[in-house]
Amino acid sequence: MRDEHEKSLKELIGQFVSQSGKQHLMDKQLLFNHWPEYVGNMCAQFSKCEDLRNGILYVRVQNAALKFELFGHKSQILKKIEADFGSLVRDIIFRP
Repeated sequence: MRDEHEKSLKELIGQFVSQSGKQHLMDKQLLFNHWPEYVGNMCAQFSKCEDLRNGILYVRVQNAALKFELFGHKSQILKKIEADFGSLVRDIIFRP
């Protein structure tokens, strides 16, 4: 059993990231890594998260058909992201 002065490595890393102002970068990378969970493996093969700025997630898609498909599911994708990251992403822009 840990006493109150001991912290796990995860807690220490989290504290360091938070204090260093790098939490946004860490969240961004985690979001990009989880993209296949939000859109499915097939769609993830043909789309890529490119940037996250001012609450807007920019996603590159390979063709117009996929853009249309993902756009139709945008609200569902945003709900999944919100469940994991809170209000980090408020909109998604899909671009070819």
